Amino acid sequence: MKGDDDGTLVRRCLTGDRVAFERLVVRYQRPVFNAALRLLRDSEEARDVAQSAFLKAFTHLADYDANYKFYSWLYRIAINEALHVLHQRKPLEDVSDREADDAPGPERLVDSERIAKAMDDALMRLNPELRAVIVLRHVLHLSYEDMSNVLQLPEKTVKSRLYTARQILRMQLLQLATT
Repeated sequence: MKGDDDGTLVRRCLTGDRVAFERLVVRYQRPVFNAALRLLRDSEEARDVAQSAFLKAFTHLADYDANYKFYSWLYRIAINEALHVLHQRKPLEDVSDREADDAPGPERLVDSERIAKAMDDALMRLNPELRAVIVLRHVLHLSYEDMSNVLQLPEKTVKSRLYTARQILRMQLLQLATT
């Protein structure tokens, strides 16, 4: 059971084996939470989204098409849930609430924290659709094909959005560097 692939676990779930679904949750809870966190930047909302995504996956497991990877299907549910939460927010939240750690340490660590904060801030200024492609590609390291499946978009559209998102991020970071 420990080495069961996703397809086997899904088939077992469909026959009523709840332990098989628990294995899928354990396998994917961290990446689903991390994807939601990168999109939402709020750990409570990310936990809610992850929980909701797993609940929806369990409820609609019979709709899963085994021709696709399970994690792509699950990520699609999680990304859609996160995008729904983002669209429910009134204005975009101020991204300045997270300050760099003031703890003493090597200068390099401070510089890397500043860069990470600048990247996070720039990422949060992207619209949710562009942010999603950045997270899927550069945080979750999905292939273009998997991203296409998750977002239910043609690969060409995924590549175009990724290019656009990268260009916007580049311009934002260059502006930040010159100020």
